[in-house]
Amino acid sequence: MLPTDHPPWPNASYSLAEFVDMLNAWTPRDGEEPGKQRVYSHAGYVLLQLALERRYGIPIGQLIESRILTPLGMHSTLIPERGRDNRAIMPPELIQKTVQGYSDRGTPIGPPGNQQGYFDFPSTGQMFSSARDLVTLMAACIDGNLADPQLREALRITQREVFHVDQEFGQAMAWENVDLGDLDIIDKPGGLNNASAYVGLVPARKIGLLLLANRGEFSHEIGRYHILPALARQ
Repeated sequence: MLPTDHPPWPNASYSLAEFVDMLNAWTPRDGEEPGKQRVYSHAGYVLLQLALERRYGIPIGQLIESRILTPLGMHSTLIPERGRDNRAIMPPELIQKTVQGYSDRGTPIGPPGNQQGYFDFPSTGQMFSSARDLVTLMAACIDGNLADPQLREALRITQREVFHVDQEFGQAMAWENVDLGDLDIIDKPGGLNNASAYVGLVPARKIGLLLLANRGEFSHEIGRYHILPALARQ
């Protein structure tokens, strides 16, 4: 299986041709069957990207913009291509708003707008967004108050558990379902070596929490187990 996760960070990147070769050569390990275990994989989402691009004939960045970002009014969010200097290719007014990224030890990593990623072909690097845009997305996921019924249903489906991991965790479509006994949380931590984020939702209480850090390896547990439960139980 193509290595897709920490620690600490892949030293190699993969071209599209190398990625396709890896898929063609891949075989499941002994005992692995579809739907029988949870395997965390960034490669699965890159495969989904390629399938969607082939189906619709549109780059994934444009597809997400037209189907999700524009209907939600998220005008400061995009999945840019990576330039030769490893900086995201973005409009000047947005690149000026990007922050400096740092390692978990506080060392600067690249200039502002530096784009990290496991794969070296278009639209496989990190997404850039703003706190305002992400709060807009969170609100749409919590209350579902959207004019577009297809988008409303799509956001709802993404939160539905599709694989039960253990007593506390369930896996939805990227979201993780967390059962704290008296509180059900839908959340997703994420990060690269120069940025970290946590989004947590409690739809039953109409509460959401967003944590953004321009630093790698920021622990999401403070949001999942402390801040969000404290807000929801007030």
